[in-house]
Amino acid sequence: MSESVEAVNFAFELGWKLRGLETALAPRGVCGPEAGDPKPPPPSGWQRFTLVHCPLEGYPGFDDPRYAALRAAPPQGCAVEDFGGCLGLRCERPGGRLLDAVAELCAEIRTGYGLLMTGLGIDKLWEWSEDGTDGWGAEIVGQLLLMSAERGPKLGYEVDDLARFLRTVAC
Repeated sequence: MSESVEAVNFAFELGWKLRGLETALAPRGVCGPEAGDPKPPPPSGWQRFTLVHCPLEGYPGFDDPRYAALRAAPPQGCAVEDFGGCLGLRCERPGGRLLDAVAELCAEIRTGYGLLMTGLGIDKLWEWSEDGTDGWGAEIVGQLLLMSAERGPKLGYEVDDLARFLRTVAC
């Protein structure tokens, strides 16, 4: 391989890694005046996240009647927001790890409001960060799992099928 090709490959990889670092360090999901002032981390044993209902069939619109009860009385620790036509919740909830807090809230919403929440508001699923069970990487994993929970049954898979798949490939 020529030196010029190696230099181009090195420059590309370096740029890609710097972009990843910039993404990992940038505040996410915040626009406007708060963008420069990230909130302090939540107290120990608590998790901060955004939960969104954007079903596969398309955006139902923030004013969809299915959301009336959730808009009127959101779960404790959550504030309702319009995420471009999707109902979203900005939440600070108890949980030892991010996925624990997300799972508990999703179960509460499914039982109390009849909605299967479909995501954590992650757009760039190909990004990655090995920052532990409560960081950006955990949010991406949570997003993929929520998408699987919605999409798997549409293909005929049961929850047990999805859990078995994870156990088989990961263990």
